[in-house]
Amino acid sequence: MKKRAQRQRLVRILAVVLAVLLVGITVMSVLVSAFAEEAVLARDSYELSIEYMKDEQALQITQRLVYHNRTDAALDRVVFYAAGNMFRRESALMYESDVIESVFPDGYAPAGIDLRAVRCNGEDADWGYQGSQEMNLRVACALQPGESCVFEFDFYLLLSRSCAMIGEYDTDVRLSAFCFIPALIFDGEFISYSPLQFTRWVSTNAADYSVTLSIPDQYLPAATGRETLISTENHLSTWQIQAENVREFALSFGRRYREASAQTESGVTIRTLSNDRSGAAHALSYAARIIDLYEGWLGPFPLDQIDLVQTDYPVDALNFPGAIWIPNAMWGDGDALEKALRFCLAQQYIGLAAYAEPVADAWLSDVPCAYLSLLAKEELEGYSAFLTALNDQVLDALNLTIPGGLYITAPANLFSAEEYAIIVRDRGTVVMHEMRVAMGRENWIAGLRAFYETGRKADLLGEYDFVNAFDSVTGGDWEDFITEWLFNVDDYVSQQLDFYE
Repeated sequence: MKKRAQRQRLVRILAVVLAVLLVGITVMSVLVSAFAEEAVLARDSYELSIEYMKDEQALQITQRLVYHNRTDAALDRVVFYAAGNMFRRESALMYESDVIESVFPDGYAPAGIDLRAVRCNGEDADWGYQGSQEMNLRVACALQPGESCVFEFDFYLLLSRSCAMIGEYDTDVRLSAFCFIPALIFDGEFISYSPLQFTRWVSTNAADYSVTLSIPDQYLPAATGRETLISTENHLSTWQIQAENVREFALSFGRRYREASAQTESGVTIRTLSNDRSGAAHALSYAARIIDLYEGWLGPFPLDQIDLVQTDYPVDALNFPGAIWIPNAMWGDGDALEKALRFCLAQQYIGLAAYAEPVADAWLSDVPCAYLSLLAKEELEGYSAFLTALNDQVLDALNLTIPGGLYITAPANLFSAEEYAIIVRDRGTVVMHEMRVAMGRENWIAGLRAFYETGRKADLLGEYDFVNAFDSVTGGDWEDFITEWLFNVDDYVSQQLDFYE
């Protein structure tokens, strides 16, 4: 009995020891997972202080960037976009000849970045521009895989009097890609693209932004993120802007704005900054309807606020996370305004929240969103209105010969603006319609939702994600069908088509 009691006591002790070990292993596992998750989720972070100097037609900017080396290689430099320098030379402008006069109504005048200091981890850095146009900045550093450093830039941004993506004119001051933005790394090389007028082009990591903006108190800002008025003193207003987990940050401000806002049924705030009262009222009500519709199809809107901003930018609506710049002319044109809102609100889901590489795979965002825009019109106005809009968009493109070597999935920087519209957007929309006809409207919408949900979980959407999304919801195999249409769409449609459906 005594030996049996001793054995039982020993078993209990061993059980306690094992329990303690298991608890310890579990705790360590949780800690390791937490650290691993923190490492995966670590984002670059920007702190920007911006002062608008109206009389000098310039901005004084200090930028602090915490940058993480996410590669498996040591870095001896980081290459940054410096898009503001395109305005130094007329030859560097991204705008094509047919729109130059509308972008520079008063004629071209040089502007750009006056860089005063660059620091890495508090020390003066070795830096220099790359290329004759000076739109890429190389900054030396020493970063092992997984390490981080702090880059600081002090500079003036000289603004042209223009309607460009960076500049000021009668309605607003526009700032997009205006600070130093680190390029992505592919196969050990930094890949940065020259600016494009017809699609998004900045490729960089997701980041958090904290921006302090000082402007005259008669101006109102609109930006990626939420704008909060901090103080007003001596006719100057100080605003704080916070944005999290975004790859692009844009900011504009104007002194002729009237501000209005509304909320969707789900609580998304829609904010308009416009001097066109009837256009703003229509934009608010229409955007609310479209967001409600897209939420039913794709799930909750990815942001809690979206700013719709009247802008002098003349080419087309420009889309950023949480902010859509809508050209002056569209506010008085109901059809153009509605079309821009349908497309840009779709892109807030696919292309911005779920990230598709904006140059190498521009079609993965622009084409599905263009077709989703048409489906929204069908939902609100009926199938006849849908067919009319579809033909208005694609019929001319189907009756033109594609230049050799250009196809829907080609990188955007291979195209002119006209070629991109015809080949990528319009013929790509034909491919989406053929998919819809083959698999059914509801399956197409469900597939797009699966594509979006994949993008919310992944860092970068790719072509296989697109195919797999439709396979997953239909149980079919769509790769051959989609590939054939993407690369041979002109083989399937007779030239001089009178009507397409």
